[in-house]
Amino acid sequence: MATAFGIIAIVVGLIGAFVAGWVGIGIAAVFGALAIIFRIKKNKAEQTTKIAGIVLGIVGIVLGLLTQFAIGSFADKLKSKADEIGEEAALVSAGAPGFKTLGVIGFISKASDAKGDMNDTEFGEALKNQLDMVSKQLN
Repeated sequence: MATAFGIIAIVVGLIGAFVAGWVGIGIAAVFGALAIIFRIKKNKAEQTTKIAGIVLGIVGIVLGLLTQFAIGSFADKLKSKADEIGEEAALVSAGAPGFKTLGVIGFISKASDAKGDMNDTEFGEALKNQLDMVSKQLN
């Protein structure tokens, strides 16, 4: 069971950080901690020294943190480029701080705060177009 929790911690750490930011890291940390705790308890009960669950739990937490820091760095670059472009990338500029803290969910949430009187379809198209424009200029 500890190995399964460790594997889940790795997957959630990588995907969760991108989708939900620090919330995803928290979930990965919980699974990583469960992997470590269950492995330590089982080692004491069976008088063994298996460490796979412990290693996977730690790797899951560390990978999640590294992913979050990378996303934060990208969000800073995205915001600076969108600010440089100006009004044509206003939604991306408004959403970038949310991407840094809450991943894709935060990006869309912060960008939707700046959508004004657009309906959801127009907002989705405008955000997609602006994000494409800013991404091309980042390369």
